[in-house]
Amino acid sequence: MANVPVEFSINVPGEVTGDTWKGVFKSKPRLSHRDTLLQDQFRRDLLGPKAEAAGQAATANSLIFSKIWVHLTEAPSWWKDAGNGVDLLDEAPVVAIYDNIVRIEKEAIEKVKKDAEKAAEDLKADEKK
Repeated sequence: MANVPVEFSINVPGEVTGDTWKGVFKSKPRLSHRDTLLQDQFRRDLLGPKAEAAGQAATANSLIFSKIWVHLTEAPSWWKDAGNGVDLLDEAPVVAIYDNIVRIEKEAIEKVKKDAEKAAEDLKADEKK
C-alpha cells in the first residue's frame, strides 16, 4: 500500500499580524512505526527535559507541532523560515495545516475501509459462483 504524500493548500489571514498565510504543502497520509517514534521524540524535544511538568498549553502545542512536523514532506519557505511554524505569531496557519493533516489521515482510513468492504463483497460474490 503506497503512502504517497497528499498535496493541500492553505490561504488564511493571521489573527495577530494580519498577514495572509498561503502556500502548498504535502503530507503523508499514514505514519510508519519509525514516524510515530519520531513524532514522540519531537514532542519531548519541544517540552524539554521535564516534559511531565509542562502545562496544558505547552503539552497541546507540542502534540500539534510534532504531528505536523512528522507528517509534512513539503512546505513553503515562509513555514520553514518560521522554525516550521513555532516562531509564528499567528495561530491560524498552524490550525489550517493541522486540520488538513487530520483530514488527509481520515480520508486514508476511510479508503482502506471502503477497499476492505469491496474486497469482502467480491469474495462473497465469488463464493456464490
